[in-house]
Amino acid sequence: FTRDAIQEFYQDPKNPAHLINHDNEYLHYQDDWYIVDYAEDDNKEGVPPFAFVYYRGANDAWIGYGGVVVYTRDAKLPESLLPRLREAAKKVNFDFDKDFALTDNTCKTMEKGEAVVLREKFAGKMAIQTEKQLQQQAVLARTAASNVVTTEVTAAERAIVDFEKEIAKDVISVEKEIVKDVVNIEKEVVKDVVNIEKAIEAEEKEIVSEIVKEEQSLLNMFKR
Repeated sequence: FTRDAIQEFYQDPKNPAHLINHDNEYLHYQDDWYIVDYAEDDNKEGVPPFAFVYYRGANDAWIGYGGVVVYTRDAKLPESLLPRLREAAKKVNFDFDKDFALTDNTCKTMEKGEAVVLREKFAGKMAIQTEKQLQQQAVLARTAASNVVTTEVTAAERAIVDFEKEIAKDVISVEKEIVKDVVNIEKEVVKDVVNIEKAIEAEEKEIVSEIVKEEQSLLNMFKR
């Protein structure tokens, strides 16, 4: 998983201070933000603009996480907001001074040698990330190669099946031609046999006729 996430909130029609972010695919997380207190630019109270957000949420790993975030445009939390923030914390059953810690978002001046250490840490993290990315790419490449091989094998199997079908068609066609030739030969043989029988019958008739003629001639001679 990457650390990228897009959060889209929409206002609860029944409660405009309730921001809803549900039905997410990534870890199936859902967040509910409540704007407990806020101040816009150029407000009447003259305090810096801010938003006190109480949030509750759940995901596949943790159901019921929550906390408070204060948004301002200043790198350091303005002390003039503390009274408002303390009152806002009470509304969600928190003690601002005991339950929360102030963050320091100012850019500090690095001491001599710190820059080198930070660069080394950054380079190490980049190397680890690069290695992980290479591993991911290798997995993707291996999966793609496997898919290609599977596709090629499937195509080869289809080609073999098609080739076998074509051979079967050719064999059937050859068998049909052979059967036709055999039938035609048989017909020709039958014709030849019939013709031979007719010729033999004709010769037999001629022989019989000759014998009859000879017998008649002999009879005529004895009568004389």
